[in-house]
Amino acid sequence: MKKLIALFPLAILHFFSGYTQTKLTLDLEKIWSGHFDERKYVVQLMNQSPRFAWIQTDTGTGPQVILSLDFNTTRIVDTLFSNQIKRETDSVPTTFTYFQDFRFSPDDNKILIQTQIEPFFSISQKSFNYIWDIDKKNLLVVSANGKQMHPSFSPDSKYLSYVLDGNLYLMDIERNKTTPVTVDGVTDQFLYGMADALYENGFGISKAYEWSPDGRYIAMLRFNENTVKQYPISIYERPYADIKSQRYPLAGEMVPDVKVYIYDVANNLFIAVDAGVNPDQYITGIRWSPDNKSLLVQRLTRNQKKLDVLKADAETGKTTILFSEESPDNYVRIYPENIQFADSGKSFFWFSEKDGYTHLYKVGFDSGTFNPVTTGKWEVFAIEGIDDDNKIVYYTANEVNSRQKQLYRIGFDGRNRVRITKGSGYHNVWLSNDKRYFFDEYSSINTPSTFQVTSIDGNETKKLIENKELKERLKDYRIPKVELFTMRANDTVSLNGWIIRPTQNIRTRPPLLLYVYGGSGRQEALDKWNDKFILTMGWFASQGYAVACIDPRGTPGKGQDFRKSTYKSPGDIEMADLLIAKQYLARNYRIDSSNIAVMGWSYGGYLASLAQTKYAGQFKAAVAIAPVTNWRFYENIYAERLLSLPSENAEGYKNASPVTFSNNYKGGLFLVHGTADDNVHLHNSMELSKQLTANMKTDFEQHFYPDKTHNLSDGTPNILRISLYTRILDFLKRNLK
Repeated sequence: MKKLIALFPLAILHFFSGYTQTKLTLDLEKIWSGHFDERKYVVQLMNQSPRFAWIQTDTGTGPQVILSLDFNTTRIVDTLFSNQIKRETDSVPTTFTYFQDFRFSPDDNKILIQTQIEPFFSISQKSFNYIWDIDKKNLLVVSANGKQMHPSFSPDSKYLSYVLDGNLYLMDIERNKTTPVTVDGVTDQFLYGMADALYENGFGISKAYEWSPDGRYIAMLRFNENTVKQYPISIYERPYADIKSQRYPLAGEMVPDVKVYIYDVANNLFIAVDAGVNPDQYITGIRWSPDNKSLLVQRLTRNQKKLDVLKADAETGKTTILFSEESPDNYVRIYPENIQFADSGKSFFWFSEKDGYTHLYKVGFDSGTFNPVTTGKWEVFAIEGIDDDNKIVYYTANEVNSRQKQLYRIGFDGRNRVRITKGSGYHNVWLSNDKRYFFDEYSSINTPSTFQVTSIDGNETKKLIENKELKERLKDYRIPKVELFTMRANDTVSLNGWIIRPTQNIRTRPPLLLYVYGGSGRQEALDKWNDKFILTMGWFASQGYAVACIDPRGTPGKGQDFRKSTYKSPGDIEMADLLIAKQYLARNYRIDSSNIAVMGWSYGGYLASLAQTKYAGQFKAAVAIAPVTNWRFYENIYAERLLSLPSENAEGYKNASPVTFSNNYKGGLFLVHGTADDNVHLHNSMELSKQLTANMKTDFEQHFYPDKTHNLSDGTPNILRISLYTRILDFLKRNLK
């Protein structure tokens, strides 16, 4: 072996990773069975004290507890709950079911315990919920009538609201009595206090109700989905397949009719908010003013070019327009968590990309005037805390690098901006209520997460969880390093990417697997640990492939011009960037340019299928997982944001769809789809398969996973993912020769 390696050119020795034979080879089954999972805790901040709490499970004996820790001392203060419940009158403890999450009431005296959590739409979840009274040592069942959604304590901690089967309910905790706020809610017809699947996918909105600060009112959205057509999804669990119907408005079709109501809790009275009579619009946010007198309502036009912020009177429901944002050349970006009040309610912070990048503005509550707080060619992610007394706002942003996420603070007037977090990479943070410390989950692309407590000045850090066991376990394996790179798309635009070099020197110039997502909602080439995905890409590298990833134009993080460059003509600019990446990688990393496959999922699957149709011959092979193949088959919020209405851009829809160019196909396509996909329907892959066949293109492969949804996942061990990536490897072996 040593002689064989010695015969390779020096440049080839430099390209390959050169691990010693004592290391173990990455194993796909170990990756997806939890062998390399991070040690993570479910953490929640307390509201009235500078403490946070987390779930601690003893895997040996079985007890599961919620422990609280003081930010100042980083010492455990108390055990707040245990699934081994023992009251003073009990001789032995009662074993409570295992739980997955929890949250505190505003006064910290009660804990909502959540069990048997399962996904509902793309964001929302439903679960069985219990309320634990810390002082009384009393456990209440929230409801025995089914799993609940969006539970929320009232501001005075006396009530719990939640959604069940489309209706909003109110539980009097002290009396353990529940009353329905609405009664005509029906799943797939009328929904109160919860967004439908369309709003979740299109706007990132899930919970659709909010308590007023004094607890007198609850504002809510009411979705009438009867205007939306039903889409059938076949389920093959029985001899006669079942049909699951889903409300799914395709591009150009009717959207749900959404109304805004204010519920007066004490008087059991509903007040209709005047958000306009046009059913062809969206309501994209509601927020109470601190004085409880006004409700701010965000109203978006169907073409998504104009957003009005309405100020509604809480007692009458009458509205006036406080201000509007317009983007006549494309669309207005929607931020689900917009509007956070400051200055004792005299102003609020507003996210906008009106200067080209997502930044913070302070808006006068009475005047609607804008004052910029942050500026620059970088983007703000989220507000992490507001210190009204000292006029400071804490936020996360990618100012240092568009791959990173760091914590900053700045004055309300936009002065004295300071970076707080240290270390390049990605920081997810939670600030203590006194703004003296923050909890920091920190990682980089090659380093698993470290959980630490840091003082707000950044000078004092105490590490709580370093994932030492995982890091030691990784040392036993041949884990190839991920190398970050930046390349030019043109003279003014740069693209982020990464590459993993193959760990087997089987070829002078190795084949390349190029992974892409490319959609407007997510970056892939972040400097952030992404355990199973990155390790799976490393597994492909262990099979002799170089693996790379690129964020083309159309993805977020680099301003609106970068993200909106694909407006009305998606696919072409992204493919141009993939072709530039192909040349760049072949030139700089000695890749075999004749043996490159592109792989993607969802929007990335769309680009992969486009690569083998409209851009046939540019890539040797492509793996398209759950692809959109015709934008007329996709839901209207996303499709119309990308391409406008079909009636206004019919040619754009045609030119953007892979099925239009199926006759160009030259070979090397692997189509993968879950038959119960309720996001990108199976219809997409079926239509491309049908058109390829009609054009006598028979040399493509396809595999469908029965009754599986968009995520193609089935728990731990994840047999589905093991099957998927094994099939992809077999496909690559047949096509990249």
